[in-house]
Formats: sequence, structure tokens, C-alpha cells
Amino acid sequence: MFKLLVIMPSIATSAFHQACLMVMVPLLQEVFHLSLSEIGMVVGMGLMATAISVPAWGHLAASIGSVYAIRVILCFALLSVSAIALSFVLVNSSLLLPHYGVVMLVVARLVYSVMAPALLPIAQAIIVQNTQEPAQVLPSIGRLNSMSGLGRLAGNAMVAPLLFVSKSAPLIAPIPIYAICTFFAFRHSSPAIAKVKEGCKSDKQTTFAKRPLLVAFSLQMCLSITYVLLGPLLKERLQLDALQATGLASYCLTAAVLGGLFAQMGLLPVLRASKSAIQIASAIGVAAGLSLLCIAPTLSTIVASVTVIGASAALLSATNSVYMFNMLPAASKTKASTYLSSIQFTGLATGSLLGGFGGEWGLTHTLTIAALLAIVLCVGGSRFVISQKPVTPPLRPSDI
Repeated sequence: MFKLLVIMPSIATSAFHQACLMVMVPLLQEVFHLSLSEIGMVVGMGLMATAISVPAWGHLAASIGSVYAIRVILCFALLSVSAIALSFVLVNSSLLLPHYGVVMLVVARLVYSVMAPALLPIAQAIIVQNTQEPAQVLPSIGRLNSMSGLGRLAGNAMVAPLLFVSKSAPLIAPIPIYAICTFFAFRHSSPAIAKVKEGCKSDKQTTFAKRPLLVAFSLQMCLSITYVLLGPLLKERLQLDALQATGLASYCLTAAVLGGLFAQMGLLPVLRASKSAIQIASAIGVAAGLSLLCIAPTLSTIVASVTVIGASAALLSATNSVYMFNMLPAASKTKASTYLSSIQFTGLATGSLLGGFGGEWGLTHTLTIAALLAIVLCVGGSRFVISQKPVTPPLRPSDI
């Protein structure tokens, strides 16, 4: 019940909020009087704070117990997401000067970034420690990760309808869900989750393979560049205003998330016997989608580009994670979960900064650089990853 009432909806809500912020880049620029590079700095600072704090949360959950850690996270997530929405409402209503609103936004965003994203790796650690059958670990993690996908899907799809209610509605929507999850977090406990306190200690001397981490970092960096620049790209190429660009960006990113969910649930079960081929093909797909986005002149080609990127990224992320877990002994898989998450958020932060500052230089030029990075790091890195031998017997293809 704790998992159903607290963890899964909290993860989905966090993904919903993150998706809304990405889609609303043009509106955030307009309301807070920020340049694209400044938006990139705000997003990048938050993601970097997440990358630094996630491993610390793994150690904290081991010390105080995961239930208490989740309660602390939810309390601060509720407060910070409320402050983010409040800053937008006050500035948009001319009740607060933009520069004061930016300070409030940045502080709240940093607090949120330190807290909310830690929910997923803590939940993954719970699954690793409490699943009796090793073959069921990754399928269970996959089901948990699907909550992030569903949250992003809902966020991307609902921004445009919510904007008809109010410009601030997408930022206000997560508040009641966080409030309900926090309420149930203090009402319920779970002995299974509490076991993580003793079970998440792993071999501190374990070193992780660098190549899967490089692929994870570069993939998230390219995705972050794409998502930060998508709204401005639509605004520039289709000659739209900020509100129209925000609405279209939400639909484009919805297509990307749908492509990812279809790839994970539809393609992986069919192609699971060819894991190496999936990894190489998906890495090429990410690079191809970015290349198409660089020259896409119409809305249909932009939608096609981001759909290819979303589907390919989902496959690449899944297979790359499996290869990394296969290279580790069982005792190190929990530590690997938080470490991999930290690397991915570092990639997102780097991409946000590159997208923000590069967008000031030129949208097409920055996307071209992202495509080249995908070719060199994602495609080239995947070739080396699948050639490495695991230190433990490989999981079955059905475990993807």
C-alpha cells in the first residue's frame, strides 16, 4: 500500500512537474524576463544539485531508514513546488517584481532538485534489496520506471489544455498530489521498505565500468539539449508567439514519450534476443533523430524527429543499464542504481547549460553539435560497451 499510495504517484508527479517546466520554457522566459541562457542556467543548476545530492540520499536512507527519508523528501518537495508555482503567479500578476521572482524561483528549484528526484533511486534500491528472485529485479525496476514515463506523458500532454485554464495551472497541478502523497506517507509504513536500512550497504571498493556511464551521460546530455531548445525552435521556425510555442512543444514531447513507451513495452519483448543489436540501432536512432531535427522545416518533421529520439533513447537507456548491471556483482547493484542516476542527472544538467548558452549562439548550430556528440559518444560508446565481458553471468534477455 505504501508503494501504491506514496512512492509510485510521487515519482509520476515529479516527472509531471519536470516535463511541465521543460515545455514552459518560452513562458518562463516571458514572465520572468529571462534569456535562454539564463533559463539554461536555472535548469542546469537544479539538475546539478540533483546529481550531487542523489548519492548522499542513498547513504542517508541507509542511516535513518527509507521510510523516514521518503517522508522528508515529500515534505520539502511539497513546499518547494508550491514556492515555484507561487513565484510564477506573483510575477505574472504583477504582485512581485521579476528579479525578486527569479530569486524565489531559483531557491525553490534548488530545494526541489535536491529532494524530489531522490525518490526514484531510493525506490529502486528498495526493489533490489527486497526482490527474492534476481531475474525479477530489472522487470520490477522497469515497472517502477514506467511511472516516470507516465508522469512525463501526462505533463507533456496536459500543459496545453491546462494553459486554457491559466498560465500557472501546469505548475499548480502537482501540489495537491504531493499533498496527498505526503499525508499517506505519514499514515502508512512498510516493513519491507524498512529493510533497506540494513540491506543497502554494498561493497564500497567496487568500481563501475566507465563506458556504460559515458553512454548514459551523453544520452541524457543530448536529450536535455533537445528539450530545452524545442520550444524556442518551434517559435523560431514556425513564427509563433510564446504561448503557441509552449502548447506545440507539449504535444511534440508527448509524441516523444509515447514513442519511448511503445519502444519499451512493444519492441523490447519482441527484439529482446538481440540486445546488442538493439543498443547499436537505438544509439544510431538517437543520432539520426537529432540530425533530422537540425533541418526539420515543418511541424510534422519536428514531431517525427522527437518521436524517433524518444523511442531510441528509451531503448538505449534500457539496454545500457542492463549491460552495466551485468558487469557488477550482486552486492553492488544498489550502489550502481544511485550512481547511475547521479551520472544521468549530471548529463541533463550539462545539456541544459549547453542548450541555454548554445541557443543564444544559434539553435541549429547547437542541435548539430548535439547530433555529432550522439554519433561519437552514444554510437561509439555503445560499440565498446557491448564488447565488454560482464564480471557476473549475464541476465536473460527477458530481464530487460
